[in-house]
Amino acid sequence: MEKNQKLNLSPSRISDFQTCPQLYKYRSIEKLPERPGLDALRGSIVHLILENIFDLDKNLRTLENAQQKISETTEYFLNNDPNLFCALDQSIAFPNTNKFQTSKENMELLKKEISDLLTNYFKIENPKNINPKSREELIEYELTPEILLKGYVDRIDESEQGLIRINDYKTGKAPNENFVNKAMFQLKFYAYIIYQKVNKVPKSLRLIYLKDSQVLTYEPTSLDMQLTEKRILNIAQQISNAIKEDNFPATTSKLCDYCYFKKICPAYN
Repeated sequence: MEKNQKLNLSPSRISDFQTCPQLYKYRSIEKLPERPGLDALRGSIVHLILENIFDLDKNLRTLENAQQKISETTEYFLNNDPNLFCALDQSIAFPNTNKFQTSKENMELLKKEISDLLTNYFKIENPKNINPKSREELIEYELTPEILLKGYVDRIDESEQGLIRINDYKTGKAPNENFVNKAMFQLKFYAYIIYQKVNKVPKSLRLIYLKDSQVLTYEPTSLDMQLTEKRILNIAQQISNAIKEDNFPATTSKLCDYCYFKKICPAYN
């Protein structure tokens, strides 16, 4: 990244920097290739199925029809990116240049896990009763001439009265109460962009956790929008300083054991 280049910020990039500035550098500045993870692959498949189910007529938005899309959607991802086989099988070297196939057992387990997540979604809400305003929408806002905010929102609903609800699907378990605010920041980030676009604070933010069928709901206020802007500006300044000084210290934690870049991280080498 050039030092004078516009800073693109998304919730995931902010999370990277706050987790470990060195991780942010690897992903956002050096853009190093990274072995795909199974959780990410599973999540991508579930998200696409839930996005596409709203293309169907209301009466066809059933669990059975959603589950019938599992094989087709899984094959779509794997056929378009052979590296995703690396997420299914640790014995396959990354990058995957030979289009290895994984075992039947790995595929069946993946599909079973996806089926369970879809089953849990239908326990939470009935898509027959929902008419989304948008799905997987890219929203952007130029906070300053140097800072561009952007992100993809899983689903935005709008009532007949104009009330906006932001929904985000998570394929893991709901966090304990100590981490709820951290998890909700992503949706406050989206809410802030929408607020700047339409001059209206979204009525509701929902994190939908499919692993345990839990929903975390929050009703933001104009004060939340002010505090979110302040937080984003503060983080943007920290990142800009790190880029200017080329100073991205590694923050060690238990998460390091799951980091693909540990083998090249200065904290361990």
